[in-house]
Amino acid sequence: MPKLLKLLLIAAFFNALSWVVLIPVWQYPDEQAHFAQVQDVAELGHVPFSLNTSREIEFSEKVLGTERDSLGNNKFTYHPEYKIEYSADSNVSFEDVIRNLPKTARSELVKHEATQNPPLYYFLGSIVYKIFYNSDLFTRVFAVRMMSLIIFLATIYLSYKIGIIIFKNNKFLSIVLASLVTFKPMLVFSSTGVLPDALTNLFFTAIIFLSLEILQEGLKKKYLIGFFAILIAGVMTRQHFLLVIPVILIPLTLRTIRTENGWKSLTIFLWSSIALVILATLYGTKIPLVSSFRIQEFTSIKFSQFSWPELSNHLSQVLSQFYKETFVWYWGVYKWLSLTLPLIYYRLIKFILIISLVGVFIKFYKGVKRKKLDFELLYLVHFILSSIFYLLIFVVWDYFFSKSSGYSFGLQGRYFFPLIVIHLAILLYGAREVINLLVKKYAKYATLTIVVLMIIFNDLSLFHVSSSYYDLLSTNAFIIQTSLYKPLLFKGNIILTILALNFILQLFLLINMFQYAIAVVDQKES
Repeated sequence: MPKLLKLLLIAAFFNALSWVVLIPVWQYPDEQAHFAQVQDVAELGHVPFSLNTSREIEFSEKVLGTERDSLGNNKFTYHPEYKIEYSADSNVSFEDVIRNLPKTARSELVKHEATQNPPLYYFLGSIVYKIFYNSDLFTRVFAVRMMSLIIFLATIYLSYKIGIIIFKNNKFLSIVLASLVTFKPMLVFSSTGVLPDALTNLFFTAIIFLSLEILQEGLKKKYLIGFFAILIAGVMTRQHFLLVIPVILIPLTLRTIRTENGWKSLTIFLWSSIALVILATLYGTKIPLVSSFRIQEFTSIKFSQFSWPELSNHLSQVLSQFYKETFVWYWGVYKWLSLTLPLIYYRLIKFILIISLVGVFIKFYKGVKRKKLDFELLYLVHFILSSIFYLLIFVVWDYFFSKSSGYSFGLQGRYFFPLIVIHLAILLYGAREVINLLVKKYAKYATLTIVVLMIIFNDLSLFHVSSSYYDLLSTNAFIIQTSLYKPLLFKGNIILTILALNFILQLFLLINMFQYAIAVVDQKES
């Protein structure tokens, strides 16, 4: 493993750990509901259909302000200014009360709130839960968070391997791509809590890696076996994992068109995929394991309800929502969707994205002018088409879901993180094209500026999120407040140590990246 990649993974660990220790319990998206499913699996071996959330979780929710009302809101929803009461006096904080609840409170079910998602993530979480079974609630929650963090590190490593393929063994650009994945703040946030997003993103990234191998070498037996193995694991993690099929189908089609062979493999894969989707649609609700974990929400499509004018209207509404809301969620909305970042951040991101889009057009223009469709352009076409198909399939499914349920499932920004490495690769492709056009002599340093901006964005996001929970003006108050409702390992000055190491490692990483950019022999960038 290259030295710079090792340093990146270490820096990634401490950056993610900083998010883990500063985000209070139950402040990740529906974390208490996801942890309730982990707890049910660990304590009962299954998730009950009616009452499925323990008295331990219910009591902690009341204390920590995340208990939902009849409308599904808690004290934080629509109130970014809300903070729970912090005190150095444990009698006021209720920490000791939660910590000392009897073990029977873990299996005493009092309400229906646990998720009923596919079981793989929760099975893995239950193993970690049992390892720390004799510990308090906070230790068990943070232990499962650490499991998510480790899974996120695997995604970063795969992002580097993808960069090696798409940038023709250019280790510098591969590290840049992996760094963008590492420090994208909303991705870090959604990958370090008790929720299956980290595992879903890892499996999707593995499929993307396989798709690039297929684009280069064709549909070999080992890739087909790998695809179905990951597909099965993915479906056992998230209901919508069948959306990976176009991620393989598109590069297989592109390779077939480019090489004028492989039609047999394409035809077999296409019809197999169609059959798989039809079977999932018709019989997904009748398979006991599937129907037990809400996969029917993604398989019970009633084509008789289809109406093109209604679909067109739904598509228009969703795209409008996508620009106004989903874009913001994608780059950072926290604290139960109540806390956004300063507007200047989103405007700067839009500016960079526009520059990158211009670069993508330039790259395609050059390719058309040369009448040459090289692998970089094939990768770019693959990434763009995969992103479009992913969005359209989600929108069409949401249309059928709204027809049957009476309300839209909605499109949160984190739903698009399974393709995060694709999105950041498109951004990097476009930005690199503009950089080479304007300052080719200093292209590597200008490219590194994107990493610097992402790290700054990460740190400022962490600052804004933390300031919404804690007093950052007083070191003593900060330590007291961040230490409450945490495992004993993450109390007191250890929190400051983790944060200090995080920022030192970020600086050390950037210094090493700049040194690497100077030392390596220039590689052709276009």
